[in-house]
Amino acid sequence: MQIKITESNKTKIEAALSAINGKAISHTAGYEDILILASKMEDKLDNLEIAKKDRAGATATGMSGGCVPTAYKYSRTVNRYKIERKSADWFLTFITRDDIYGNAVTDRLTLLPSQKDIAVAKFTAQFSVQQVVVLAVAA
Repeated sequence: MQIKITESNKTKIEAALSAINGKAISHTAGYEDILILASKMEDKLDNLEIAKKDRAGATATGMSGGCVPTAYKYSRTVNRYKIERKSADWFLTFITRDDIYGNAVTDRLTLLPSQKDIAVAKFTAQFSVQQVVVLAVAA
């Protein structure tokens, strides 16, 4: 599955989610959840100062459902989904239905090794490291 995350593909994404979820609606994902994930991950890539030309290949995972009180003892149906950054846009590449107890897993961005190197280089350019001074102790 590869559906570009745009307003024009909203019905395709909603149809894919409906096909997977069946009658479950309370804790499942909608188009807006996937759009928000794509927007948050694009912001993270901005904060890491990775140029737009170098963003292709980054992936992100998300889960619907959010947090529930600890007293909530029943399982609930949620969606797990994965999106991937192509050359210019994010694409929905995977959706599944899952039954969980407790809270949903937080969103996670995964970078390619080359993207990690860019992010680390940009971060370490912001500071320098002091040299360790060894003091001689007189006996």
